[in-house]
Amino acid sequence: MKKIIIGILLLLIIISGFIFSMKFNKKDNYKITFWSIQLKPIYEKQLNKIIADFEKENPPYKINWIDIPIQEAQKRTLASILSSTPPDLINLNPDFSVLLAQRNALQFFNEDDTKQYNQNLVNKLKYNNKIYALPFYATSSVTIYNKEIYDKCLNKKFIKSYDELFKISSELKTCSNIAPFASSINENDTLAKILNKYDVYSFDNKKDKEQTEKIFSGFDKMYKNNELPKDILASNHREIIEKYMSGQTLIIVAGSNFINMIKQNAPDIYNKSALSSQLTGSNNKFDVSLMNLIIPKKAKHKELALKFALKLTNKQNQLELAKITNVLPANKEALEDEYFKKCSPDLYEQSRCISAKQLDNLIEFDFDERNKKAINEAINKTLEEILLDKNSSNFNIKNKVETLSNQVKNLQK
Repeated sequence: MKKIIIGILLLLIIISGFIFSMKFNKKDNYKITFWSIQLKPIYEKQLNKIIADFEKENPPYKINWIDIPIQEAQKRTLASILSSTPPDLINLNPDFSVLLAQRNALQFFNEDDTKQYNQNLVNKLKYNNKIYALPFYATSSVTIYNKEIYDKCLNKKFIKSYDELFKISSELKTCSNIAPFASSINENDTLAKILNKYDVYSFDNKKDKEQTEKIFSGFDKMYKNNELPKDILASNHREIIEKYMSGQTLIIVAGSNFINMIKQNAPDIYNKSALSSQLTGSNNKFDVSLMNLIIPKKAKHKELALKFALKLTNKQNQLELAKITNVLPANKEALEDEYFKKCSPDLYEQSRCISAKQLDNLIEFDFDERNKKAINEAINKTLEEILLDKNSSNFNIKNKVETLSNQVKNLQK
């Protein structure tokens, strides 16, 4: 009898465990996982409201939101993509997202999925003419300059292009005894984006090489004449901002988020400053930094992930994101809002209107996605060698550009 009772108890335990497992698995089936990059704490309240609304509209599904530090995003995403249970929706940058698209690890989107977005941003998220991500939000740098010194030295409108910068830098330096311009030109893709503004995307023709020689020669002349800070090759973007705040340079190109930093830490410089559109090149186009949303091919809830992504980026939610964080919305209706059309004279406000307008005229192409990091490094190293060469000449620059051209061709094969 005792054995029978024990057997019945064991059977009941097994059945209970099975039922619990079924319930747990069923509950897990209704969980949609969303990974973002450092949206907490600034956007936490609003995003939780969006999640609550979505869950109310789509019972019994629940959003499992996980916010990841930016330094861990790529490593954790790659590990999750390689697993059999990746998140359903992931916030990433295009450079890494396109690598996943090349590995056929992402769900592609159709044109109907992207109707609510600025199409210039959507065009930045294509691989082999397929849309591999949805735009989430953007930033587009503006030019910040010391208007008091600029107007004192030059009786002319503020410059619009790098060509004009090369022409006036000597006069500005002689007048002010301050480096006219500072940029983290050999950091990441800064220099590549400048070349893109001159329609240089591959170095596969004579015109591309000549344009590159002209740009490299312009920076070389400025560097040799102390019209760029001597430590510019070792300066990152934040250090460039610090140079401007301490009066070591007159002109920088930076994101609008740095304007408040200048106002708080260098009010005297801030009060002498003015803004202009981002410095451009021969095609008069602007560059942009973009964050996007991807759906892994192995995601369990693709349709609902898309539905949540579209809600996350509708007009209302994009406007609120922009107002809280000062980024630019990807939603085209949000960009048409008065908030991006009418800005007060305050520099922080002005930057919003200038940046938003730039999204209508973006660089259409850039260097090959497959080896973009290696291409950027080759471009940056070439300019560095030119600037550090005490005997650089037009002939030497031409030879270095030719070598760079061959390097990039091999990387683009």
